[in-house]
Amino acid sequence: MTMGDWRSYDTIADHYDRVWSARFEVVARRLWALVPPEARDKVLDIGTGTGIVARTLPEAAQASGLIVGCDRSVSMLLRARAQVAALRVLAADATALPFRGESFDLATASFVLSHVRDYASALAETLRVLKPSGIFAVTSWGPPSDPYSTAWSDCLAHAISKQEAERAFAEVVPWDVHFSQPGALESALSRAGFAPICSDTVAVESDMTVDQFLEDRELSSSGRLGLHLLGVDGWERFRLATREKFQARFGLSFRYRRDALVVIARKQT
Repeated sequence: MTMGDWRSYDTIADHYDRVWSARFEVVARRLWALVPPEARDKVLDIGTGTGIVARTLPEAAQASGLIVGCDRSVSMLLRARAQVAALRVLAADATALPFRGESFDLATASFVLSHVRDYASALAETLRVLKPSGIFAVTSWGPPSDPYSTAWSDCLAHAISKQEAERAFAEVVPWDVHFSQPGALESALSRAGFAPICSDTVAVESDMTVDQFLEDRELSSSGRLGLHLLGVDGWERFRLATREKFQARFGLSFRYRRDALVVIARKQT
C-alpha cells in the first residue's frame, strides 16, 4: 500500500475490489432486487468507488439506460470505468453534484452517507437531481457485534492509542456509528424530503483466515491511519503480533458476519 494521504481512497484502489468487493456485491444485488430499474432509466450512483453497484445492475438495464457514477477518488473511478463498459464516470462531490435538476430516475448511495460530513447537503443534492417521484436507494453497515472486530480495535488502540483510532473514524467515516443504528437512515431521508418505502437487512457473511481479516482491517480507516502513524516497519511488527494474538484466541480461520441496512425511498412531490 502506498503512503499517501491515509484518508484518501486513492491509496487503496488497487486492493479494494480484491478484499471488499464480494461483500459489497451481496448488498448491491439485494438493492437491485428491491428496486429493479425500468428500461431507459437514468441512474446515478453516488460514491461509486470501483463501480460495484453499477456492475451488479442487470445487463438489460446496463444496455438500455444511462448509468453515471461519481466519486471523489479518481483512482477508484479509473477502476470503475475499466470494469463497467456502460458506466460514465466523473469526479464529483456528493454535496455539489454537477447535474441539472430532475435529471435522473433513480439514484443510489451504497455505504456512502457515513463518509459525508455534511450528509444533509448530499441528500438535498440527490433530491434536486432526481425527477419527481424518483427513487433513492441507500445502504449502510449495521453495528459490528462480533468478537473479531472488538479484538482488532483493542489491539490497534494499544498500538496507536484509543484517541488516534477514534480520530480515524471521525475523519473518514464520521457518521458510521450514527447510520448503523436502526431507523437512522429512514429519519435522515424523511427530513430531507424523501418518503421511505422499504427497509431491509442483509446478513453479509464470509469465511476468513486470520490473515484475510487483518488485510481487511488494514484497508479500513483505522488501519490506514495505523500504517501512517507506525510506518511500514512498525506496522509489520504490529501485524505479526496481532496475527499471533488472533490465532491463539480464534484459531486459523473463522466466520465473520456483519449486517447491512438497505433503505429505499421516493422523492416526495
